[in-house]
Amino acid sequence: MKRAKRTIVILSLALAGCQVSVADPTLTPQVFSVRILATTATTPLLRDLVQAYAPLRTVIAVDSVEANWQTIAEWLRSGDAPFALTTYLPPETSLWAAPLGQDGIAIVVHPTNAVPSLTVDNLRRIFQGRSTSWAALGGPCIPLTVVSREDGADTRLAFDGLVMDGQPTLPAARLALSSARVVDLVADDPGAIGYVSMAFVDERVRAVPLAASSAESAVAPTPQTVASGEYPLRTPLLIVGPQPPAETGVYRDWFAWMQGEEGQAVVGLRYAPLGVAELAGMSVES
Repeated sequence: MKRAKRTIVILSLALAGCQVSVADPTLTPQVFSVRILATTATTPLLRDLVQAYAPLRTVIAVDSVEANWQTIAEWLRSGDAPFALTTYLPPETSLWAAPLGQDGIAIVVHPTNAVPSLTVDNLRRIFQGRSTSWAALGGPCIPLTVVSREDGADTRLAFDGLVMDGQPTLPAARLALSSARVVDLVADDPGAIGYVSMAFVDERVRAVPLAASSAESAVAPTPQTVASGEYPLRTPLLIVGPQPPAETGVYRDWFAWMQGEEGQAVVGLRYAPLGVAELAGMSVES
């Protein structure tokens, strides 16, 4: 399924907040137009990065399109857009990519569901339809309702690779066309379970602690547990495009800022920022 939503965001330094100096209003600001795509899992990150990046006397006009990964990949290959943010990239790809951090795929249930923890094998059985009651998993005596992202979504593709081991998701699963919609469906159903980017977890749902196996400790998805490798469902945050950004220009400057100290502080608000080894191995300049 394809889903796209277009937004136009205009950001100027004068509106950015009290931490920065306001430029002389008599000076003519430089205006840069930027076009970038974002999957539904990375939309909060793009919004945060746009709001935080405000070079002095510069106005950034961002044309942003939100869609699932399948749609974004088609647009990138056809040249309809130069760059995109995603949490999934196929193993075999010709796209240029640079890391911005890591996302954790949170397993969310209704707040009243007190199931203490789950393992990756538990998840596989649930999403295959082989587990049908919460009682067998230490939860309430109610049926399970499986909520999944649609085919082509980056979170769905990452979840399939990390959890499903080549097995299909239960055909009767309720499909959601965005991470926000997954949260809505789970919040409305005491027996529901779904998965989302950890950036979307809010008070309406509960993120279940997860373990890679029954022999390991379960941990909740947080920027800290994802960065340390403790949380098992981790996927990279990437900026991708048909080719690298030009050596000079607003794209390269912005992407390099994303990988720098200020940009990584923004990433760390919702996701796990990059480690030193990741930056050394794959930078915007590479």
